[in-house]
Amino acid sequence: MLGIAIISIVAAMVACTAPPLSPPDELDTDQPKRKPPTQQQNTTEVTAPDAGDTDAASACETVGPNNRCGLDPQCGCGANETCDVTTVSTGATSCVTAGAGTLGRPCVQTGDCVAGLTCAYGACRPYCKTPRSKCGVAGTDLCVERLDDNEKPLPNAAVCTITCDPRMPSAVCGTNNCEWFPDFYSPSKVTDCNFAGTRPAFSVCDYSSDCLPGHACFNHPRFGYECEPWCTLGKTPSECKSGFTCKDAYGANAPVIGGAKLGLCQ
Repeated sequence: MLGIAIISIVAAMVACTAPPLSPPDELDTDQPKRKPPTQQQNTTEVTAPDAGDTDAASACETVGPNNRCGLDPQCGCGANETCDVTTVSTGATSCVTAGAGTLGRPCVQTGDCVAGLTCAYGACRPYCKTPRSKCGVAGTDLCVERLDDNEKPLPNAAVCTITCDPRMPSAVCGTNNCEWFPDFYSPSKVTDCNFAGTRPAFSVCDYSSDCLPGHACFNHPRFGYECEPWCTLGKTPSECKSGFTCKDAYGANAPVIGGAKLGLCQ
C-alpha cells in the first residue's frame, strides 16, 4: 500500500511540472523589401479556424507549416473568410474575416477583400501554387512570387497578376494604377494593378507607382525618368495633349490591349 501511495505522489508531481503547450502562431511584423512591383505586408484580423464537417476538412489541401487551411484552392475556412498567410517569415496561415473588395480593387489588408482574395501589392487578388505559370482565375494572368528582404521567395506567398488596361486603370484597379511589366517577369510580359502615386504627367519619378493612374515611369532619352501618359498608337485624334505625340516607347515590348498597341505621350 505504501508503494502505491508513493507512485501516485510522483505521478502527480510530474504532471504539475510538464512543459506548457506552445503558443499559437503570431503575426509577423517584418516588412518585406519594397521594390518594383511595390508590395506591402498584410495586416489581418485572425479568427479561429472553421470547424466544418469532417469529410470537407479531410479533402482540404492545407499548407504547412501549421496546415490550418488551404490557399489554392481556398478551403478550411468559413463562407465569409479567406485563408491567408499571416506569418510571412514561415508561411503559416489563418482564417481572416473577408470584406467587400473585388479583384483588382485597392486594399490595405486582406480583410478589405472578398472571401478567397488576399491583399498584395495594394490590390485584392488570389493566391496561386506555381510561380511563373499561368493563373486559372478569370481576370488574372501570371502566378508570381513575393520576395523577402534578401530577394528570396516568401513561403506560400505566390499571387496572381491582374489583367488591366494602362490607359484606363479605374475599370479594374479602381484608384490604383495599371502598370506594365515588359521584362520584370521575363519572358512573360504582364499588366498588374499596383499602388498609384501622386506625381502628374512629366514629373520626375523612380517607379510607375510614383505616378498618377494612367501614367508610366519611363526613361525619356532627353529628360530622364518621368511620368508619361499612356496612349494608343495610330489613333486619330491622338489621346495626347497638344504639343505631345504618342510614341512607340516600348517597341516589341509594348502592351497590346484589344488588338491596339500602346505607346506613351512624349
